[in-house]
Amino acid sequence: MDRSNVERATVTESSVSLSFDREMSATDVERIQKSLGARTAFQVPPAVGAAYDRAHQTGFTKSCRPEVGALMAVLAAAVPAGGRVLELGTGVGVGLAWVMHGLRSRSDVNVVSVEIDEEKSKLVSGAGWPEQVSLIVGDAREILSGTGTFDLVFLDVPGRLKASLIEKAITCLRPAGQLLIDDMNRYWGKGVTSGKPVDRCDPHRLLGDPRMICSSLQFSSGMILGTRLGDSV
Repeated sequence: MDRSNVERATVTESSVSLSFDREMSATDVERIQKSLGARTAFQVPPAVGAAYDRAHQTGFTKSCRPEVGALMAVLAAAVPAGGRVLELGTGVGVGLAWVMHGLRSRSDVNVVSVEIDEEKSKLVSGAGWPEQVSLIVGDAREILSGTGTFDLVFLDVPGRLKASLIEKAITCLRPAGQLLIDDMNRYWGKGVTSGKPVDRCDPHRLLGDPRMICSSLQFSSGMILGTRLGDSV
């Protein structure tokens, strides 16, 4: 056996987020990337940076990672004219800031963000969002039936609540609408490999749902990205 191949196979990548108390230029980011030998590096937009600062100041540790947020921005940018975006789990507004970064100056897209914690929602509401952003306080399991349909749904709530919301999230998706579920590593690590789902409804089952075309994105915190098929399929 070629031991060099075995040794190379055991090398894994690690992701580290760095924050600074001053605005970094593209040149600064490139310099730091080269000095650390990092494979990738990108600069967090100012509004998103403010949301991460809010998370740090309040001790909130469950905000989406920058890699996940950047994907959210990409998906938000592709929402059709007059479309709608739903975020389940506002937290302190990091995911919402990424969505708005993707939409840029567009005012034709309605964005709804649901948070069960009233204090967190109040904190986020003071960040100065555009008029098309609606912050709703309450249990998403009770609210979703009255919110209509959406072109993009971001499901980023804690474990058991996440599992219980999958069916409702699919139902409120428009044909060709997209669903992104974050923080899937705990399910792949503890549920799928052991054969014992972490919760009663394992989100991993979404990969085989006939109403959806899905892909598992096993990087960062782990995600499932899916597109809702037309009702005639």
